[in-house]
Amino acid sequence: MKLGPEFAGRVALLTGAAGGIGREIAKRLDDAGLRLVLCDLNQDGLAELAAELKQEPLLIAGDLCQRSLLEHICQTVEEKFGRLDILLNNAAVVRTDRFDEYTLDHIESDLHINLITPLLLSRIMVPLLKQAPDPRIINTISLGGVLPMPESPLYSASKFGLRGATLSIAVDFEKKGIKVGGILPSSVDTAQLRHEALTGGSALNFIDPPQSPSHVADEMLRMLLEPRYERYPKVSDAMLVRLAMLFPNKIGKIINWFEKKGQAGRKRYLEERGLTSQVVRW
Repeated sequence: MKLGPEFAGRVALLTGAAGGIGREIAKRLDDAGLRLVLCDLNQDGLAELAAELKQEPLLIAGDLCQRSLLEHICQTVEEKFGRLDILLNNAAVVRTDRFDEYTLDHIESDLHINLITPLLLSRIMVPLLKQAPDPRIINTISLGGVLPMPESPLYSASKFGLRGATLSIAVDFEKKGIKVGGILPSSVDTAQLRHEALTGGSALNFIDPPQSPSHVADEMLRMLLEPRYERYPKVSDAMLVRLAMLFPNKIGKIINWFEKKGQAGRKRYLEERGLTSQVVRW
């Protein structure tokens, strides 16, 4: 999947750029000649990614939960480019603590980075987006924003919220010339997923073999080429999840059935990668 020459020179801001999905997105945008602003908490990861790109990106490392950093990002983009063509809200965190084990600090921080940060950054960037001829906002959501995840309740809560906000803003901004949409991948084979597999994360991630970050990045490019409110990298997963949510009062039984299949898939996932001996908690 490649972007056409009409995207060359456009300015794209990507959060969570040093993660597995972010790296793949950045590489594809770089190949298409976009000017990149890459943001992540992981400064070393950003530097490693920049070394792999053809063009020199603008790197901004820091805690995206700090509003002052978001305002600094906006000011920096304005000074350097004068506009923003594409905002890609991709940064997120997921933990495997059950709700009764969560610290209050983690509740606040997880909701902030997964939900509040993309909303704040989108709002802050609106004036710069309006300076672009074809502005876009694309949020990386998750099927965890459609189907509850008992093992990751704060992740699911934040993604449910982000999905609702994305759809609401998309309808409003469509009238204002800004195309808004969300990507809803199921499980993606990243370092975070391996951590979840080892520490008792959601078995729902392993109902089917996880997709690659490259697969999700391709769907992001499709969203740029053919904007929609939502895109699902694995359509079969999306159909299954949406069918399940037609029966909300049966969701406990449905999830229990899914989890039995997922537990077998997780065991297979760990065995294939030689990680079984490293399991911390199931």
